[in-house]
Amino acid sequence: MEMAMVCPLPLHVLLVVLLSLSGLFFQVWGHGDTGSTGPPCLRNVGVKLQASYVPGSITVDGLSGDWSSVKGNSFALNPALTDDPKTAYPDGSMQIKVAHDGHDIFFLLQVPGAYKFNVNEENMAAIALMFPMGGCPEAPTACNVTNCFGHEVDLVHFEINKAIPGRLYGENIADSVNGTGRDSFGKLDDGYAWNPHCRSLDGMTPTGIVTGGGQNNWRGSWTHDTTDTKYGLVAADSPYGTLNGAGTYTFEFARPLRTNDVLQQDAQFTIGSTHGMAAAFWFPVADNAWQPYQHYSASCDWLQLEIVSGASSLASSTKSESALSAVSLVIALASLAVAVTVGWWVRQNSRTSFNPISSSSL
Repeated sequence: MEMAMVCPLPLHVLLVVLLSLSGLFFQVWGHGDTGSTGPPCLRNVGVKLQASYVPGSITVDGLSGDWSSVKGNSFALNPALTDDPKTAYPDGSMQIKVAHDGHDIFFLLQVPGAYKFNVNEENMAAIALMFPMGGCPEAPTACNVTNCFGHEVDLVHFEINKAIPGRLYGENIADSVNGTGRDSFGKLDDGYAWNPHCRSLDGMTPTGIVTGGGQNNWRGSWTHDTTDTKYGLVAADSPYGTLNGAGTYTFEFARPLRTNDVLQQDAQFTIGSTHGMAAAFWFPVADNAWQPYQHYSASCDWLQLEIVSGASSLASSTKSESALSAVSLVIALASLAVAVTVGWWVRQNSRTSFNPISSSSL
């Protein structure tokens, strides 16, 4: 049974079906999931993420150490179908940090959870980011590639079971030659959709026809606290860490702010502007393989993402430095005044009267 929908599509409806990823990424599918869309979304209203300007600071390696200076936001992960906090992801909240260097935009997402890994099981941890490119003004029956062109949702999805911790996935020459957003090696795919019942990889139609002209613009990596990537891991090291060990999953992504997309399949980010975004997480809670609709969402509506300009960051830094310089100058002057005063006091109190020695005292 198809879910009735109205365009423009609110995220709490879109998330239910847009990211159904158990089958082939490019399949056309009718949504037969059970459950309701829940009450109107009031969670995280007014929350704004900021992509700070941090040039030359971040390496995409699935590690968070180089993000220490970037402020983040924490989000409870509720089921996308109901947004019910009573059935939220049991192991904790998702932390999201965003930064840019003037050319690329970077995302760090961290989620606590026991380490699960099986190269032959796709229902391990998985994560996705989405970015709206406009709200379709047409009725659901008309919301298609023809009538809703220009209103797509850009998305990236990463399943870890084919990816080695600490290694880089996503953009690669082999798939770029075919003109698609597929990642045949690590399942870090670049896709889009124009309605939640029909989505595709960049450069492909929902029926799997390669149209070309697309490419995977994303780069990404992942680790878990139980994995040690210091000397580099290879496939023979699988499962790479301590199974069921406690810790946190770290996902790191990067993509150019602007891409050479001419098919309206990539969101284009502008420094100084605010964009919509969303994040979703899949996990085999209690060792139960997840179904496509059983994902957790950081919000039931679009979060706001501000791309902070370097000038703003520099101005803020300059103000801080100016304030620090002013305080330092005051302290230096005060120290000088104290030194002069103490020197004068010592000089005055060390003087003794001259008493000549009389001859009678000899």
